[in-house]
Amino acid sequence: MVDALRETHRVLAPGGVLVDARPDSRVVARVERPTGSRFQRYGLVETNRLTLKDDRMSDVAIAHAKRERLFKSRRRGRFWHLVPFESLAELRDYLWDHLRFARRARWSVDAATRRRHAADRFVIRRAIRYEVLSAIKATVPSTARAASDPRMQ
Repeated sequence: MVDALRETHRVLAPGGVLVDARPDSRVVARVERPTGSRFQRYGLVETNRLTLKDDRMSDVAIAHAKRERLFKSRRRGRFWHLVPFESLAELRDYLWDHLRFARRARWSVDAATRRRHAADRFVIRRAIRYEVLSAIKATVPSTARAASDPRMQ
């Protein structure tokens, strides 16, 4: 990812904007059932272990690009993204096929409640974190910096 960030920096004008937005694996996703204007929590969905490692490596790459003074942070934050499902079965199929999430939810309601509401709509509420970065004008070509940094070899 460091190479991709260097290439992005190369093509952006000084002050150009890069938005790093990705699911926040530090926050457990929630399975919820809409009930009018509110949501009832039904369970939690963990992030797959391999994805956690990828996310940590992405964090390291962004930090490295900021240390290299390729980018500076303008703003960062988190928002919630709802992934809707027509039924509990559809949600379970999604989890089974999804590479980011664990295949099974950790339920906070009993099996009888899940059966009673199996045909209802559900959502996965997941955190998305973002950081708005602006490109800093390069004084030394980024490839020259990379050649002098043994960690990037």
